[in-house]
Amino acid sequence: MNRSLREALVKLEGSGGECLGSRFTPSQKRVLDEFLLRTACITKMRKGNGTVYRVSNSPVFKQNLQELRPDPESGAQALPIRAQNLSLTRSSKGRKNSHEASYRLLKATTPGVTWKCDGKALDLWHLTSIAGALAVDISQNETPLATDSVLWLVENQGLLDDISWVPEGLHGSVLYYQGQLSERLIEWLCGKKRSPRILMFPDYDGVGLENYARLRKALGEDAELWLMPDWKRKLERYGNSEVWRNNLKYVANAEESLNLDQEPDEVLELIEALKLSGKALEQEAVFLVTTDS
Repeated sequence: MNRSLREALVKLEGSGGECLGSRFTPSQKRVLDEFLLRTACITKMRKGNGTVYRVSNSPVFKQNLQELRPDPESGAQALPIRAQNLSLTRSSKGRKNSHEASYRLLKATTPGVTWKCDGKALDLWHLTSIAGALAVDISQNETPLATDSVLWLVENQGLLDDISWVPEGLHGSVLYYQGQLSERLIEWLCGKKRSPRILMFPDYDGVGLENYARLRKALGEDAELWLMPDWKRKLERYGNSEVWRNNLKYVANAEESLNLDQEPDEVLELIEALKLSGKALEQEAVFLVTTDS
């Protein structure tokens, strides 16, 4: 309610104290009608086929507006977005509240993995050994940060914490993207050729497939979907039908977005197997060893 009322009062103030009712949303008109009954500092009158709201007691109007918007000038200042929101609405989330910076964790899988930026080398393995991981600001699309080794994208933190699953010959860097592949991360990957080979390893479910489809659309053949060893038997033994059902709409989105004629046969085989089994396979299954017994 406070947000709708604040926006309505700001709109009324910006119109010189008089504004047509048609300029307000239904929720704003509802709170304005409640506000005028409670404070009597604005009036509502008929005008033609509509209505008009007018400030009738300016001091009371300004006092109520100040309660909702403490510092009207701060929006023009060079402040962080949430600080601006706090000064304007008394809440850091009162308006658009996404942070300007966005970080993802990056970890080396073996000694010798380096990244370069403006000719300077960053020993990611050394940093990983000391601090556990590097926090990369993916909102900096133009930063020429790149590696000449494989870059893995994983959905769940367990595969960042324990990198024993990474196959010999495919060592490099693991980036943890936490469930959903954000547009910011995709833009960062597109901002510069970050790696000669980007391997996406998601959960094999609707969300994972849709995220892969979005990445393929942005990067084309520079992005690959990685299939864990023995995935067919793991799907049969550890597959989850409830997870698959809960994400069916994302499966349809993925198939619609992917150019299936250009997908590798193994990716098409995976998608078909998932659909036929009606099960999803979470990526932690990579740690499990299946046997015939």
